[in-house]
Amino acid sequence: MGDRLEGACHCGSIRLALPRSAAGVLACHCLDCRKMHGNYNAFIASPIEDVTLEGDEALVWYQSSNSSRRAFCRTCGSRVLKEVTPAGRWLISAGLIDGSTGKHIIKNLWEQSKPDWYDLPPVTA
Repeated sequence: MGDRLEGACHCGSIRLALPRSAAGVLACHCLDCRKMHGNYNAFIASPIEDVTLEGDEALVWYQSSNSSRRAFCRTCGSRVLKEVTPAGRWLISAGLIDGSTGKHIIKNLWEQSKPDWYDLPPVTA
């Protein structure tokens, strides 16, 4: 395994790489994530400057809250990034990563917003 996790949107227009040392997977159960992803959103956080992004001309950005903006692929619609503006980090959709990540869900966010039709995923420290 290399020192970078690599991945792409569904159509391959957007490719990205981030440090393998990035934190584990965060699972967000908020209403916004569920509406956009059809389920909870699993993502890996990384400082923006540590992420390599190719094909960013295919990204469509929109302001999703006062402190966040999100990006998706204009061609295939894959949800790619959420930028937490004050924190200077990107939350990369974990499903975009190719192959094994060696990561596990380390935290559930907005658990109280989880719908009744699924159980919270287990957390591994």
